[in-house]
Amino acid sequence: MKKRYFFMAFMLMLIVLTSGCLSGNFIKKYGTNITEYNLDLTLNDDHTIDGTQVVKYKNTTSKILGEVCFHLYANSFSDVAMNKPVSKLYETKAYPNGFSAGGIDISEVLCANQKCSFALENLDKDILKVTLNSPLYPNDFVNIKMTYKIVIPNVLHRFGYSDSSINLGNFYPIACVFENDGWDKNPYNHNGDPFYSTMANYVVNMTYSSNLILASTGTKKAETKNETATKTTYSANAVRDFAMVLSDKFETLSEKVDGTQINYYFYSDKQSAKSMETAKKALLTFNKKFGKYPYETLAVVETGFLYGGMEYPNLVMISDSLEKYDDYTNTIVHEIAHQWWYGVVGNNQFDYGWLDESLAEYSVVVFYENNPEYEIFRDVCIKNAITSYTLFVDVYKDVFKQVDTSMNRKISEFATEPEYVYAAYVKGMIMFDDIRNLIGDKKFFDSLKNYYKQYGGKNAVPANLIAVFEDTSNRRLKSVFESYLYGSAIIGNVSEKPAN
Repeated sequence: MKKRYFFMAFMLMLIVLTSGCLSGNFIKKYGTNITEYNLDLTLNDDHTIDGTQVVKYKNTTSKILGEVCFHLYANSFSDVAMNKPVSKLYETKAYPNGFSAGGIDISEVLCANQKCSFALENLDKDILKVTLNSPLYPNDFVNIKMTYKIVIPNVLHRFGYSDSSINLGNFYPIACVFENDGWDKNPYNHNGDPFYSTMANYVVNMTYSSNLILASTGTKKAETKNETATKTTYSANAVRDFAMVLSDKFETLSEKVDGTQINYYFYSDKQSAKSMETAKKALLTFNKKFGKYPYETLAVVETGFLYGGMEYPNLVMISDSLEKYDDYTNTIVHEIAHQWWYGVVGNNQFDYGWLDESLAEYSVVVFYENNPEYEIFRDVCIKNAITSYTLFVDVYKDVFKQVDTSMNRKISEFATEPEYVYAAYVKGMIMFDDIRNLIGDKKFFDSLKNYYKQYGGKNAVPANLIAVFEDTSNRRLKSVFESYLYGSAIIGNVSEKPAN
């Protein structure tokens, strides 16, 4: 949930090849013969959405499936949810007008145009299990049509509305990942980003009040408008999620950069031209250092949000509550880096939250290093990260008598949000800089390019990352990575030991 420069106030504020690695064939390669979503949505004035959704679901497993499961993340915003999206520490800030419930109500499900049974599962009824009328064999498709109503809560979150904007992130039913002979049904968690999905193609029709401006994943394909309502069609191929933000306050800046149309949506940013310049430089820097961004569009969106920012394919949310402009800049860079680490190279963010977060955070260091006009330097970033991390560990030990410094945990296994942030973000930044010092700049960036090339369009696990670094550098690095991941690395004056 990102980010988290907001959390750095807990201790210290951190100061923080080639374009051919993924060619224009990416969309064709990963957007062919895959699951497709077709959404028809109407946003009502009372902050509800009437929706129908047809999912042409592909069985990519080797199993014969009798059911398909979907995440209903919106139900975690209900008044009875146990796995809440906001911790008690931040409830007051998240709900400035008092608690507001949200959720999704599924009224009908059809499988291949015939009614089929469905049930809500998990503690918070956040899993929709659709029982198919006939077996779904490997590599076959089934059309699943859903009719639903969504209630958007008044909360400063990925999914919610504020006085300035409406955030629609993780709001619609999205297919669970099937692996290890079962469906991934991890619930929501206020630590990190509890999401996991695979590449799919989208066509989304959104009808909304004509006084609103829409920022979205994907490319606008059509739009009709009258005095009261606008209907816009967006399409996006080979993306792992779909998000939108709407506001009646948006101003926009647009520019095409290295083949990608960057659209900046803002309403209170007094340095909008500078923010747009940062977005452009981030795209150019990461294209060069990691590999080419494969999509036509990138929306950078200022919006109401509890944390610093949040990433979605082709769209990043930047919080309007960041008080320091340096933090706003950091967040733009961090979230754009997620287009590479999460957007293109995916991972299970519930099980391995550090995998994309550490890379995105270290990418901020890479950005400043390659854009010296910002006068933020790599050695200073790392020095401050080490100081901040060691101080955090010392204070945490004083307060709680012990601290678990391992990184490779499910996000639900972190006792507090600061513990997660310092493990996934700060310690992760230190880890990648240590690896870079060990193998040298060329092998380090070649490793990142190879990781991006080999796992773009796929979901990676930590072993994949480590193997790419070892193969590229011709060095045995597993023990170095694991010393950080499992809490035995020596950082500053802290010799880590896993908690008992």
